[in-house]
Amino acid sequence: MPQPNFTTEQAAAGWKTQAREQLAYWVPEVDIKGTLPKDLVGTFFRNGPGNDRVGPTKLTHPIDGDGLIVALSFPGNGHVHFNSRFVQSRHRVEEQAAKKMIYRGQMGTDPNSLGANLAAIVKAKVGWEKNSTVLAFRNPSNTNVYMWEGKVLSAHETSLPHCLDPTTLETIGEETLGGTLELNVLGAHFRYDPVLDRLVTMSAKAGVNRLPSLQINEYGRQWEVKSLQTFHIPGLNYAHDLLMSKHFYIVQITPFVNISNVDVYKFFLGLSSPGDAMRYYDHLPCRLVIIARTPQVADQILGGRQWIEVDIPEPCHIFHFGNVHELVEGDQVVGLDLTAVCLGKKFNMEFENKLWLSNASKAPGLLTGFKVRFGDAHNAVNDKTLSTTPTVHQTVLHPASVEFPAVHPYRHGQDTQYTYMMASSDPKRPHYFTAVLKHDLYGKGTRFWQSKGVTGEPCFIPRGGYAIVGQKDTRAEDDGFVVVQVFDPKTQTTDFAVLDAQTMELLATIGLKHHVPIGFHGTFTPEVFAQGNAPPNLIKAKI
Repeated sequence: MPQPNFTTEQAAAGWKTQAREQLAYWVPEVDIKGTLPKDLVGTFFRNGPGNDRVGPTKLTHPIDGDGLIVALSFPGNGHVHFNSRFVQSRHRVEEQAAKKMIYRGQMGTDPNSLGANLAAIVKAKVGWEKNSTVLAFRNPSNTNVYMWEGKVLSAHETSLPHCLDPTTLETIGEETLGGTLELNVLGAHFRYDPVLDRLVTMSAKAGVNRLPSLQINEYGRQWEVKSLQTFHIPGLNYAHDLLMSKHFYIVQITPFVNISNVDVYKFFLGLSSPGDAMRYYDHLPCRLVIIARTPQVADQILGGRQWIEVDIPEPCHIFHFGNVHELVEGDQVVGLDLTAVCLGKKFNMEFENKLWLSNASKAPGLLTGFKVRFGDAHNAVNDKTLSTTPTVHQTVLHPASVEFPAVHPYRHGQDTQYTYMMASSDPKRPHYFTAVLKHDLYGKGTRFWQSKGVTGEPCFIPRGGYAIVGQKDTRAEDDGFVVVQVFDPKTQTTDFAVLDAQTMELLATIGLKHHVPIGFHGTFTPEVFAQGNAPPNLIKAKI
């Protein structure tokens, strides 16, 4: 297929700073090419770093940038409202007032000298200064944004989330979810259980001189707490995403994160950063961790264990999972089938060509399938608990370089056929994400949609936008739309494309007159939030 023609430098401009703190308007009808579907009703929220510098300090990596929330509201009448606003974290507010960077970033941006870092460490050790800004990391709140029961939450993964006003995107403040975030952090990724109608969240903290901590919470309507569980799993020093099935949660123990006291001191001295340290360590395990959702599952299926670990045959790093479903024979769970984007042994977090977040030209992300088989689940007393270590079979499902896999948002934990991903359609340039790949697990409907620029994460939106709770959804799995952000390197402006999710044909292009920085993750809610009423249909001018 024809490839877009632009230079690396032109594409890299997609990360440049959003010039305005806030921007809100109805997109002129003339700038919407094609036809917006009438049954696309709701709001698409998207998060990502909105700045490439703080004051005079140039950021070394986009992940250190402050969250810029974008909201596209579709009232269903052919119009669309655009809104964008920076998350007003405490760190951003202080730095904006000081007109300089004060707090360091996780990816190595450090406004302090080696001497200042060393002095701060000494003062902290002897108790002279316990809350030094020199040693503090900023909370960029830039990774995902989603809505549940009236709260719009902007999250990173190393700090508390921020609660936002859904209409104005104004930052209300840090959110503790009623004190239930016991680790004082909230991961960016979540899962929705369509059977129990629950939001499943995760929080993780690495272990230095202690065991790592993983907290998984389940919330019902009105944020009613349904489950709060904390696990201390040796070796689980990093967890960015999780899977959820009827009986289990699944995370990965990655061999790409090594935590020691020496590493921590290097971080604080500015000699290294958590991002720099993310690379393959051949002495570390690479495993899937299968965790019981309830004590009953632990007793009845896992033989009294809270979790089991299974080795992944070919070592890899997983930032993002696709989906998982359980294989059941009779009333017995005999295995799991799951998908993930896997990064190989050469992967690191180099900001390659100032274009992508990692070295995708050397270690492209590959959509991979894992078949976990529990084997003989009956032990000597013939109950249903696991008596053998499960086996794992690992297969690359498609050769294209991909990231940010998205599935039907209301079918987590169920057997899904389709995965939508930002992708490179050019095998010679795996770090040029210019397309959207719809992958059909059954092999019949896999296809690319080629954009004219740089694509972001695709968001699949079911037709109507609503979930069917507690019963089988009879709608076709791909009956809906895909919304994706596209940066045009030639014009240095941003469009949002609306695709038919079944055919992957372009239905409409929402053309903006300005640039929106390349983003990370986003979600959709079937509620419309817009400032002011939609404009009336245009009346033809008389002259």
